[in-house]
Amino acid sequence: MAETPIYQVVKDALRARIESGALVAGDQVPGEEQIAVEFDCSRLTAHRALRELAEEGLVVRRRRAGTVVANRERGGVLISIPSIREEIEGRGFAYRYELLGRRHAAPPSSLQSIMRAATGDRHLSVTSRHWAGRRVFQHETRWINLDQVPSALEVDFKTQSANQWLLENVPYSGVDHEISALVADARSATALEVAPGTALLRVERVSRLGDLPITHASMLHPGSLFSLKSERR
Repeated sequence: MAETPIYQVVKDALRARIESGALVAGDQVPGEEQIAVEFDCSRLTAHRALRELAEEGLVVRRRRAGTVVANRERGGVLISIPSIREEIEGRGFAYRYELLGRRHAAPPSSLQSIMRAATGDRHLSVTSRHWAGRRVFQHETRWINLDQVPSALEVDFKTQSANQWLLENVPYSGVDHEISALVADARSATALEVAPGTALLRVERVSRLGDLPITHASMLHPGSLFSLKSERR
C-alpha cells in the first residue's frame, strides 16, 4: 500500500481539528511555519495542505492576516468577498479608486446593533467610488468596527481602498449579504453618475470573524454592471 503523502497527513490532521470542534469558526489556524515544525515537513507541504483546505471551504486565507476556520453554519453556499479592483480589471476595464470621505464617528442608530456598538462609540467610516473605465462601478459607504480592527484608524485610505486593505490584512470567517433593487433618486444618480430612474442594485454586506462584526458595507451599483459569485460545496 502506498504511503500517505505528508501534505495529506497534515491536511487530514487539520481537518480533524475543525470537524471535532477543537478549532471553530473564526479561530486562527496554525501558519505554515508552525505546521512545518509540528509535522516536520517543508513550508511548501504546509502551504499545499492549507491551500486545499481553503479550496474545500474549510478555512479562509488572507495574505497578511493568516488563516482562520471558515463559517459553514448556513449550509453549502459560500459567498466570498471579492477584490473590487480584481473584479473590474478581470472584466477588462481600467480600475480607478476615489476616496470621497473618511471620518471617525458614531455609526447611525440603524447600524449600532449590527456593529454591536454602544451608543456614542466611535468607529471608522470610509466612503469611496470604484471606477471601471469611465463609469462608476460602485459607490461604497463602509463602517469598520474599531473594536475588532483598531489598526484601521491609522490608515488614510487615500490610495488603497478599504476593501483591498481589509482583504490583505484582516481575516474573516463569515459574510452576510442582503441585495435589493431600486431606482436612482437624485442623490444616488449623482453618486453613480447615471440618470435619475436608472435601475440600481444595493448590496449590504456584514463580514464577521466568528460572531463578531468586522465591517458593514453599503454598496450601490448600476444594475447593468452588477454580479455576485458564489460556490456550492
